[in-house]
Amino acid sequence: MDRIPVIGDIVRYRGKQGLHAVRAAIVTADVTTLDPEGVKLGAVPALDDESHVHLWVFTPGQVGGFHEFNVGPGTEPGTWHWPADAR
Repeated sequence: MDRIPVIGDIVRYRGKQGLHAVRAAIVTADVTTLDPEGVKLGAVPALDDESHVHLWVFTPGQVGGFHEFNVGPGTEPGTWHWPADAR
């Protein structure tokens, strides 16, 4: 991995359901911003390591998106990856 994701980074998320569509997502928590008290109380899931993040995944349609928690990097369904360079 070329760099560690931080809160506010835009990444791509490959869905776990259906066609495994790739969607835009924003990092909503990383290891430096995760609230340890929230984790302790069970209000927020823990992160496995510094490459895992919590995401808000954007979707077309009325709902607009959904949360995904403790998402690791990769190219398989249920992972995030960096967007390709702008063309």
